[in-house]
Amino acid sequence: MIFCFIKMSKRISTDEKLVALGTMSKSFTKEQVEHLERIANVDARYKCAQRYMRELNEGKKGERVKALEYYKKYAKILEGLECIDNKLWTDEMKIKTFSDLLEGYCEKCVKLVEDSNRKHLERLKLQRDERRKEYEAEQAKYDKEIAALEDKLR
Repeated sequence: MIFCFIKMSKRISTDEKLVALGTMSKSFTKEQVEHLERIANVDARYKCAQRYMRELNEGKKGERVKALEYYKKYAKILEGLECIDNKLWTDEMKIKTFSDLLEGYCEKCVKLVEDSNRKHLERLKLQRDERRKEYEAEQAKYDKEIAALEDKLR
């Protein structure tokens, strides 16, 4: 004999939905709350609020994942520093991991500085060209004035 258990979802009453909406709306932005208030149907408003909560929770999940990645990197850096400070050269794996992390960040830093220098160089060249054009325009103006005065003096 096979038994099948089916979970029956409890229907939430309109009053319960309104209470839940009040609680959920504390987490929403002003624009989201105003949007919810414009929805007349309570069921539609509740579903929209649930969608907003899902989006909010997904965003927090991404933040938690990023924080966990940083924590793991930081832990490896601290372990590597501890090995180096205490001269524990026998724990090669921690030192190698630490070294790899530092090399990766060094490469990123070098690239960042190179990109910044490249952009600064481009800005300087543009400024130089603009100044050259301004200078040449001013020279042309003076050349005209000089030519006009020379013509008058002849």
